[in-house]
Amino acid sequence: MSTTGRPTPTADTRTTTRGHRLTQSPLNIRGAVDLSALAPAKHQERLKEQTTNEDGVQIIPGPLVRDVTVEALQEFLELSLHVPLVIVFRSDRSQGSLELARTLTDLVRDLNGTIGLGIVDADNAPEIVQAFQIQALPTTVAVLGGNPVPLFQGTAAPEDASKALDSVLQAAQQLGVLGRLDGDENGRLPEPELPPHVKEARAALDRGDLEAAHAAYTKAIKENPGDDESKLALSQVELFQRITDRDPQEVLQAASTAPLTDVDAHLLAADVEVMARMPESAFARLLDVIRTVSGDERDRARLRLIDLFGIVGIHDPVVSEARKQLASALM
Repeated sequence: MSTTGRPTPTADTRTTTRGHRLTQSPLNIRGAVDLSALAPAKHQERLKEQTTNEDGVQIIPGPLVRDVTVEALQEFLELSLHVPLVIVFRSDRSQGSLELARTLTDLVRDLNGTIGLGIVDADNAPEIVQAFQIQALPTTVAVLGGNPVPLFQGTAAPEDASKALDSVLQAAQQLGVLGRLDGDENGRLPEPELPPHVKEARAALDRGDLEAAHAAYTKAIKENPGDDESKLALSQVELFQRITDRDPQEVLQAASTAPLTDVDAHLLAADVEVMARMPESAFARLLDVIRTVSGDERDRARLRLIDLFGIVGIHDPVVSEARKQLASALM
């Protein structure tokens, strides 16, 4: 029996990284689109400035029509922060869905980049179907500013589909999503130009040098204390540093028999759980510690919990609930 009252969890610590850079999947574990996975607002603002021409028109490299896979979904959602998009869910088993995809393809190409179309093969991307909570095929969804909006379900005549696209463009106008795609079949949403220290940190991460990345992000924050992106990246680097060369199963096994007063054991276990995409377990663990200890030890657990909130994503419902529990635990 665990002295913490929880069974030992099994950790799957496979994560998506670029070098050592932690990236989040836009599909969360509850089967919904996780907007907290998208790049921060400042990142998007820099990208908008970078891609706006002398006439004030934002031109984004990329095809007018593309297949959307699980691997490409995050980039597609980020594109919707700049260009209005539509997704049609199709299947080879549904002739109507294939016809609708062809109709939308023709209509979107006629709009000359003012709207983009993503085609999801529902049979080969069930994760996306689940994330968008698709109930029938075909289904068409608009994506504006990272937010999926149901458009229509079932087939549609070309004139009706055209009216639906017009409504998307009108909504995009009101939301200020006014970018255009240039039609380049090989084009991709570009990375924004970064400050020198951030470039240095990214390069260090790509070669796996966590110490150099830590130093570079620290410099970036010192130069710009309001750089929230670098603060988050620094927290991610520190998380990697804490668990590097640690065996996740050994860490969790040790914590399962450690008393809640063994703060170090539970801090490390919470790190492993977050990396294993088990934030609920990590937060519950640290909240138990906070309720049990006091003084400096309690403050250490509180600060680590807040740090992990930022890594998981402040808009994640799990974080919102844990914040409420933290406030209650501190009273």
